Amino acid sequence: MNNFIKPKMVRILNSLSIDMILIKKGTFMIGDKGEQKKVTIKNDFYMGKYLVTIAEYMHFIKDTKRDDSREWKEEPYNHPIAEISWEDAIAYCKWLSKKTKENYKLPTEKEWEYACRAGTKTKWSFGDDESELEKYAWYDDNSDRTTHIVGKKSPNPWGLYDMHGNVWEWCEDWYDEDKKEKVLRGGSWSYNAIGTRSSGRGWDDPDVRYNDVGFRLLRTLPSNLGDS
Repeated sequence: MNNFIKPKMVRILNSLSIDMILIKKGTFMIGDKGEQKKVTIKNDFYMGKYLVTIAEYMHFIKDTKRDDSREWKEEPYNHPIAEISWEDAIAYCKWLSKKTKENYKLPTEKEWEYACRAGTKTKWSFGDDESELEKYAWYDDNSDRTTHIVGKKSPNPWGLYDMHGNVWEWCEDWYDEDKKEKVLRGGSWSYNAIGTRSSGRGWDDPDVRYNDVGFRLLRTLPSNLGDS
């Protein structure tokens, strides 16, 4: 299977089209075994098939004339955007929503794990065997300490790529009731295998930027606008 994805600057420039996967509503067990609880996702939604890439984010930078001189500009455009704060990700979602007249946002933590698990109950969406992880994720054992082209590894059962590893993904939620830090999910190229499991959680201040943190888009269905 050839999962190599070419840079998409022209396609995005012309249509602002984003590859999305329809995720049907349902019920699942969130969290690690022994600490799980049942959660119901009440609405269908679309999830980004890939992490947001540098190519996609550059259109936002150019259109809004944001002052941005970070090192990721030197990376290949089909790598995931990194060094992105939660606030940056929210600004991108608002910009893209206005441009496309669709409702793009960050996934909630529940939506993210539901999509990541893709109907599975194991540590990772492919099972419990850590030796299989290299087929699905870029993490500290195989990443060479850098991001990689989106979609190069195998997808999860619902067709989503890089849900494990490559870069951490911002979620909409606060990490806890103190409301000081936002949730991060998925692990990254700099983390160990256990950090990339479906239930793995990270957190950080919404204004920080790290070279292993990016994001993935969620798009609501029109009938779900305003729903929680």
